Amino acid sequence: MSARWNENRKITRRILVKGKLTLLTPARFGSSEESVVTSMSILRDANSNKPLLPGSSIAGAMRAYLRERKHGYESIETKGFSMLSQKLFGSVVDGEQAESRESYLLIEDAFADKTTTEFRPGVRIESATRIVKEVKSKGGQLYDMELLEAGSSFDLNFELDLPEDESEQKDLMEAFAIALTGFETGEIGMGTRKRRGLGECKVDEWNVQIYDLRNPKELIAWISGTSGSQPSGKTVAEKLGFTHPLSDNRHRFKLEAEFRLPGSLMIRSGGNDPSSPDMVHLRSNHGGAGNTPILSGTSLAGVMRARGLRIAKTLFADDKKAQKFVSEIFGPDELLNENERKSDERPFASRLVVRERKVEGEKDMVQSRIRIDRFTGGTFPGALFEQQPVIGGRKSKVTVSVELRNPQGEQIGLLLHILKDLWTGDLALGGESSAGRGRLEGVKADMWLHLPDQQMQEWHITPTNNEKLHIEGNRDVLNEYAKNVEGAQ
Repeated sequence: MSARWNENRKITRRILVKGKLTLLTPARFGSSEESVVTSMSILRDANSNKPLLPGSSIAGAMRAYLRERKHGYESIETKGFSMLSQKLFGSVVDGEQAESRESYLLIEDAFADKTTTEFRPGVRIESATRIVKEVKSKGGQLYDMELLEAGSSFDLNFELDLPEDESEQKDLMEAFAIALTGFETGEIGMGTRKRRGLGECKVDEWNVQIYDLRNPKELIAWISGTSGSQPSGKTVAEKLGFTHPLSDNRHRFKLEAEFRLPGSLMIRSGGNDPSSPDMVHLRSNHGGAGNTPILSGTSLAGVMRARGLRIAKTLFADDKKAQKFVSEIFGPDELLNENERKSDERPFASRLVVRERKVEGEKDMVQSRIRIDRFTGGTFPGALFEQQPVIGGRKSKVTVSVELRNPQGEQIGLLLHILKDLWTGDLALGGESSAGRGRLEGVKADMWLHLPDQQMQEWHITPTNNEKLHIEGNRDVLNEYAKNVEGAQ
């Protein structure tokens, strides 16, 4: 047996792919260090101080997307090298027959083109009462995060080495095309809190260069660093030689609903500017539109969870079953550490992905308010404050975008009940809902149920002139989902 250092993988082709990854929503590439200005700072390069996106994070996101697309959500990699994700990114098999395979894909670290960041506050809310949760741990209820601003971009650089075996080449090319398609379609998120709207990103254009190392001219071009052959195509998959649709075995339910804001909306921000009013609606740089008001994913998910729990407790006789039913969708309400969990419990993430969207067609208006003593009817001394909520109108637009992975019929039904409450204005968003803020009016809703092997069902809901709803699609299926919630217990 020859020494490992003397083994040759017999690489015959090399593919270089470059693309510019642009953030659609703010992102946080986590650092465990706590600075003097924020409790959650972003990761930065030690030399340039630029925000850093490690190649390992890019590889992890691509590997997870490839595995989910080929084998479905919540799938796990088995021991061995049979899965495409294992062939492309490598794998290690422990035990008596220990074996490892090196990744054929090389990914460089990426640095942000600008260092503009924003700070976003957070507070832990009790899902049942919708008030601030009492936390005894260090840090309490309040925290803040440093986020890299939307619009920031990273230069991605990949190198795929292909062995001489043609069947293995085909598998590696397919795996690479699927993984890159996730960036092209915006389905791969980067950083933390991706399921609550942060880290949405997209690559619009790819530069693909292929070198056949068996061709002397292309081998010299590779060594000298000059351009190789550049295939044509509209998508990265076409440039890599795939003209047919790539396989997709994910099971998911997507909901895109558009609402009008007839009144006002207030999701409080940190208020870093001393000249600003006392309370200002949360704003962020979205889509190059500057400092625009947004509906954050964390706020929307919290409201939906609270209403979902209320519905479940109304239908279920046992509160614990209701809590479990809701937790299977939104994730556990409490993240227990290893010592607090039962032996048969394991942590799991939310299966509901909530997108962060900007509020459009709004107006800026500062409101002066006073605090009234409910017993005397007079004002409290010095209790004068100013608010700057989002003021809507007929041209306003608030978008709710969610995706439920591996949905069951009763879980889709619960989302439909929550959609109905949002549509009718019974469920308010943001703070000060008791004062009339955050009520919405439904404009339209589009829903898709993606089944494995490219199958799909879809529904489109719009109001009619006689205040009824027009449903395009099989309404009997939607009614059955809504009824299934009662049988979930």
